[in-house]
Amino acid sequence: MANWRVNWTAVAIGFAVAVVLELVGALFFTIDLSVSTFIGILAPIVGGLIASFTAGGVYRDGMVNGGLAGGMGSFIATFIVLSGASLVPIVASAIISGIIGVILGLIGGLIGILAKRKPEEEPKEES
Repeated sequence: MANWRVNWTAVAIGFAVAVVLELVGALFFTIDLSVSTFIGILAPIVGGLIASFTAGGVYRDGMVNGGLAGGMGSFIATFIVLSGASLVPIVASAIISGIIGVILGLIGGLIGILAKRKPEEEPKEES
């Protein structure tokens, strides 16, 4: 059975970075849509990268930490940005944004683990 190690401190740091970058991207929405979109796509990747790099571990652990940070960051940032709209569009947008954020966070998590160059080996189970 899979034993995932989640480092909640690393996830919280990556989450905070992802939310801040998403909000910065939302500020650029009125100035330049392409910059806003780029920052919105980059935010969960950077959040996931920071979470996995901070947490360390094996590839699977880095991707789990990165996916959690990126997904939660995108999900919460959608609620913050769309706070004036009615509830149904906010929830629908948040779910879609959260799913995309998890995928991008997984990519960022993999990049973060690869940046360490030598991930820790998985602990051997005793029989």
